[in-house]
Amino acid sequence: MSENFASRIPILIASSLKPTRDSRAWEKLGISLRETNKYELNIIGFSTKKEEKVERIKFYSSFARPGSRLSRILSLVRFTKILFQIKPKILICCSYEYLPLASFFKNRIGYKLVYDVQENYAANLNLNPTLSASQKSRAAKLIRKMEEVKGIDLYFLAERCYQKEMPEKSPFLILENKFKGKIHEKSNLVFDQKDKFSFLISGTITPAFGVFDGILWFKEILKKYPESSLLIIGHIPLQGFQVQLEKLSKNYPQIRVETSQFPIDHPAIIKAYSSVDFCLLPYKYHSEIWGKMPTKLFEAAALGVPVLISPNPKWENFLKDFSGGYSIDFSKPELAISQFDQAIDSTFFIDKPSTSILWNSQEADFLAAIENLLS
Repeated sequence: MSENFASRIPILIASSLKPTRDSRAWEKLGISLRETNKYELNIIGFSTKKEEKVERIKFYSSFARPGSRLSRILSLVRFTKILFQIKPKILICCSYEYLPLASFFKNRIGYKLVYDVQENYAANLNLNPTLSASQKSRAAKLIRKMEEVKGIDLYFLAERCYQKEMPEKSPFLILENKFKGKIHEKSNLVFDQKDKFSFLISGTITPAFGVFDGILWFKEILKKYPESSLLIIGHIPLQGFQVQLEKLSKNYPQIRVETSQFPIDHPAIIKAYSSVDFCLLPYKYHSEIWGKMPTKLFEAAALGVPVLISPNPKWENFLKDFSGGYSIDFSKPELAISQFDQAIDSTFFIDKPSTSILWNSQEADFLAAIENLLS
């Protein structure tokens, strides 16, 4: 076993605040690499508990904590220590905070450097209502400076729109946040005979993602369908938003809130889909969001859960091929019942979604890119 393990090529996937078992770094990139049996895989990430051992994988805690500047600085020290301990042949940074150190030590250790661009972090500052204009400007400059370090051999782009938003990030490979798994085939779903419905809002819980609009919309639905329910489950990155969320859902037993300041395990999110009729994407219009393909679209399509979305031609075009959802104007709660009644008159999943919604459709390109870096 030791001889076989020693013959594998060491790869390090590193992030400061993403979970060690992140839905992208671990479930997609990590598992795909492990299944080749060619690599010694190491993952650094945020963790609140001791990781269970997984064959051919080593997990390391970044020791970073959301909102703690000191812990994030100590995380850099931790990252450097692990970097020299592992001496990877390929380093995949899923966090811009690690890029300066990754660039600095690249030639000394001798690895290829990949930056997995999961977000347009500088642009996303505009979605944070707690920051002043000057704070956003300073933070954006710092992020861009970190992202402009020398020595990055390849960029993974999580969204196609990043090609235009960040043209300097080249060479690149687009790796969208498609569903890791198989399509749970459902067909010809109808709801017109029901008198109570279950809804889900999941993932990152912020004002920009329309959570408040979704709650107000749901309260209107209760006027006609009082036995309906709404589950809100996910990660709240903005301090103070939890209080607002609890205040808005107070005295409504039909609304259940399961949120945390720390990232919630992805399997818990996926499990929530199995108990609902509709997934809600009540996003507000923001240029930082509108060109993206939310992970929830791929997840809901693969799991056979219809989505109710804010009107967006890109998302509507994605859903129309298999009748996977319906557009709702969540900003107008007075239209909630009439629009929802139109939605439930529809038949969902008339056709099976294409396998192009699955991570497997781009896995070969990812593995080929890794091999090319090593050749």
